Amino acid sequence: MHRWRLALVLLSVLSAALASGASALAAAPAVTAIHPNNGPAAGGTAVTITGDGFIAGSTVAFGQASATGVTIESSTSMTATSPSGSATVQVTVTNANGTSAAVPRDQFAYDPPPSDPWLGLNGNSSTYLGPVDRFVEHGIAYDRSGAIEWAAGELAEEHGQATERGQALSADIQHGMIPVVTIEYRGDTGEFSPDPSFPTEANGSNTLREYVQGFVQSAASILAAHPGKTILFEPINEPWGATTPQYNGGEYADVIAKLLPAARQAHIPLSSVYVAAYGRHWVSQMYAAQPSLQSEVQGWYLHPYGSASASVKEDSGGIQSLPHVQAEMTSGQNNIIVSEIGYCDLDVNEGRGCGAPQVAHGSEAAEQLSQTLISALRYHQAGWLRALLVYSRNDGGWAMQVPGGELTAQGEALEAFAEGLQQSPPAAQAPTPLVGNPSFTLPPVGVPGSSGNFLLTDEIG
Repeated sequence: MHRWRLALVLLSVLSAALASGASALAAAPAVTAIHPNNGPAAGGTAVTITGDGFIAGSTVAFGQASATGVTIESSTSMTATSPSGSATVQVTVTNANGTSAAVPRDQFAYDPPPSDPWLGLNGNSSTYLGPVDRFVEHGIAYDRSGAIEWAAGELAEEHGQATERGQALSADIQHGMIPVVTIEYRGDTGEFSPDPSFPTEANGSNTLREYVQGFVQSAASILAAHPGKTILFEPINEPWGATTPQYNGGEYADVIAKLLPAARQAHIPLSSVYVAAYGRHWVSQMYAAQPSLQSEVQGWYLHPYGSASASVKEDSGGIQSLPHVQAEMTSGQNNIIVSEIGYCDLDVNEGRGCGAPQVAHGSEAAEQLSQTLISALRYHQAGWLRALLVYSRNDGGWAMQVPGGELTAQGEALEAFAEGLQQSPPAAQAPTPLVGNPSFTLPPVGVPGSSGNFLLTDEIG
């Protein structure tokens, strides 16, 4: 009996030792993705975490803060509720086998509270404005005045005097604008075709280094001339049209991977540098080419064209596709600008084609624009859409306003949307019909920060 008990004790000790050894050999948990990848600063976002090695007793942290509501669904899937926080943090899983290693796909971005102004127009020449600019009256638009297309290396001031470009930019800012300054590698040529001079280091070229130096010189000069003012920068407008081949996100990624560290070193806030993007295909290409961008990018400047985009082949379906594009981001997903929203109205363009998406009649254009604006409002209220820029007032079929001051059907829809936002008090608003589609209404706006203040910008497509 004594020997039997001794054998049982030895067997128990051996079993415990084997179990301990097996536990020690077990791999630490791993996180491969989270969804959604962003949420409000107050916390409370239900996040699904996928990976491996999730076992009983696993805990989740967002940065240094512990998550609540942790539920393990399987060894490869679990959910947790985000705590309050700010900025962008790693989501990690900890259990008896260790803590998950940081990877780009575990980054959760806390969305800032929505701030104003946020809505604006891609401006155009004041030559076409009528005697009464109704958009200016409502505070939603201002003339571009040629202030924002800079070639890398152009300065705001030389020899103590403002340059011609610097004077134009100063005038825009004095009129209350928040400029989005596009800095081109050689100035916007208006061409949309592969460009052999696109900045590169291939074959010993110095063009990439020269562009980065020029970008930093221009941006630093502009910021120095306007201390304390909000000025945003886009490195190259629609770069996908100039890469070789076109839509080569890797070639543009090479530029941004050199540019962001140089901007940081020059004390240019990276949160003010908006990297051009064109759907999730483009974003994933950039990440693959330059993995550092998976955490370096702090802002994106997207160009979907309304609710039915011309960029289907690049996985961008317009404004409604933005959450899907955002889900592919691991950096900058809480700081997005969307530009060139609108529809080519053939009624305004006198039957001439003006590119996709185009519609035959103004009523259809107004209806589609209304749907786009309401989608954008939701994204803005969530905190991650910083600004939405609608097409210019006088650009053919895209126009909101035509020579003489008359609003197009799209312009009337935009004005109705703006008036709906300006109504007070927000919580008491009745739905506001949008011109061009009487059955389509703007829902009441009761979210703090979503008042009728608008982005006054001179960005053009």
